[in-house]
Amino acid sequence: MRTIITSILLFLSCTVGINGQIADRTQTTIPESEVPEAVFMNQQELFPDGFITEWQLQRDFDMADSDAVRYIAKFTEASNPGFSASYLPTGELIFYSQFMQAVELPETIQLRTRSDFGDFQIDSANFITVFNPKREIYRIRLRDNNRLKHAYYTINAAPIAEESLPLELRLFDE
Repeated sequence: MRTIITSILLFLSCTVGINGQIADRTQTTIPESEVPEAVFMNQQELFPDGFITEWQLQRDFDMADSDAVRYIAKFTEASNPGFSASYLPTGELIFYSQFMQAVELPETIQLRTRSDFGDFQIDSANFITVFNPKREIYRIRLRDNNRLKHAYYTINAAPIAEESLPLELRLFDE
């Protein structure tokens, strides 16, 4: 019995340690002058109609690389808010995201989400294009009273395990 309790306590302490490392990441708003030219130029080229409302710098998002940073552009496109793009310092686009209201989701995604999470209500979603490897993903924000959860689906409404997503996407803040 003592071995089982010790094993459980060890598991819990490891889990808390891992979650603590992820939670220690820092994301701060930065002025445009601190954005590398390659990132800024790529943003302008990929989203020429976008109006940048905020630049963010996120540090320590990768536990395997303590120097890991990414730059996040929050912007409007065609006067619609809720867009963001995440870049490596080299200017490489990691992913692009578009905020969506629950009613804007395709019916197949809505039906699948309700089937999988009947106790939860769809709060909102993000349509995300990941570029390495290229995939399109719906990130659904679910709410049930005080509980908040995310679910991920392909464009064909197939569920995606969160563990299979790139770390940058799992740590994506709306």
